[in-house]
Amino acid sequence: MAGGKMLGVHCGKCMSPLFEFQGKIVCPVCRGEAKPIKPEAGGPPLKKVEEVLHAKINSLAEQLAGETDHAKTLELLERIKSALEALEKLRER
Repeated sequence: MAGGKMLGVHCGKCMSPLFEFQGKIVCPVCRGEAKPIKPEAGGPPLKKVEEVLHAKINSLAEQLAGETDHAKTLELLERIKSALEALEKLRER
């Protein structure tokens, strides 16, 4: 947004970074004034995602423990790896 100042908050609708432009807080994606949300590291939204990822990893680990098919074992391991990578990225925030 030319002439606008990017803010450290995001749009409550589309999660795009918001800008201050001519004294108003605007979203360049939604095209208009926006109500900002402030992401809080480890706050409720991220905390919920972290809880879901932990639950998913536990569920996948239980499935893995009883799996005897090699192809399904590899698939479960790949899913666990993806969930662990997502957790790592959350913790970097």
